[in-house]
Amino acid sequence: MATIRRLVSRSKTLKGRRKVTYQAIVRRAGMEARYATFPSRSEAERWAQAEEGKWATNKHFPDELARRKRLAEAIDRWMREELPSKRSAKSLAGQLNWWKRRAGELTLSKITPAFISEVKSELATGYFVRATPGSKHTSLKEGAEAKQFRRSPATVNRYLQALGSVLTHCEREWAWMHQNPMRKVRKLKQPQGRVRYLSDAEREKLLEACREDPQLYAFVILALSTGARAGELRALRWRDVDLGLGRAILHQTKNEDRRALTLSGPALAQLAARHKVRTSDDERVFPQLGRDAPYDYDKPFRAALSRAAIKDFRFHDLRHTAASWLAMTGATTQEIAAVLGHRTLNMVKRYSHLGEQHVAGVVERMVSAKLA
Repeated sequence: MATIRRLVSRSKTLKGRRKVTYQAIVRRAGMEARYATFPSRSEAERWAQAEEGKWATNKHFPDELARRKRLAEAIDRWMREELPSKRSAKSLAGQLNWWKRRAGELTLSKITPAFISEVKSELATGYFVRATPGSKHTSLKEGAEAKQFRRSPATVNRYLQALGSVLTHCEREWAWMHQNPMRKVRKLKQPQGRVRYLSDAEREKLLEACREDPQLYAFVILALSTGARAGELRALRWRDVDLGLGRAILHQTKNEDRRALTLSGPALAQLAARHKVRTSDDERVFPQLGRDAPYDYDKPFRAALSRAAIKDFRFHDLRHTAASWLAMTGATTQEIAAVLGHRTLNMVKRYSHLGEQHVAGVVERMVSAKLA
């Protein structure tokens, strides 16, 4: 309900009169009162009527809630309702807990584009440590100082995306905010993607080093043959493998699109051999022996790299290797994207220079046929 108050100033004007203004007050149960002052009663009444109309249509609710709700409340609700369905739940939880420590006590109204940009700079220029002194899982020796690291632009952008997901729900799903401030914050420019692939000599040495562990050998062969991610192979089940058709269906992928892997040559042979020795209750293609868990490839893979004396190489680079081989054998960017499961071509443009020889041959054939 609106109230109009007539206010008379204590001091007089040059003409000996006291200045008169009208203050409009609009109140609603459970909401913060709104005030505005005008030189005439009619203006005050019009403003009050307009404000009551906004309340009647719930237009003030997001603004009011943004002044009352704290960022920590929004993060906790999002983690409770949305996080369990996310494939990257562990990393998202870490990023959102960081935001809670940094700004959890602030109300949503204070999470402005300027504030987010300020924190973005902190993330980009600040240091962090991976080792936790005193933790039972740490490799940091007692008394040693933890090594400090800087976050990459890609990592900073992932922190912003994590917060943006929460703020999007605040705006669209929960009506806690009138507008998502993350829309006005620019992401950091990321460097061109890494392209590290095995040379022919490295491929031979790595495969030879992997032969000591049959499961690791099959895992690496499949990654090289299909370009599949490690997580996709770890989630692969026998019910999704058709050895007769030479095909495997991935249901759990990074972009959540189903994708078919073409199995041929050594990859098909490795899976066929594994299928013969599998146990009836073993549904995973790559289980962790002795435990009901997917294959833990990291330690044996790093050991194989050490035996093969291969430096600056990660398991994900096997995916780059497969893509690079496709480019060097004449596959188009569209074909590479289809094999790797990318929705856009931007991710595969990094391999385009490897297919220059193939492109040059296409141009030469065209010139010879039409202009010679």
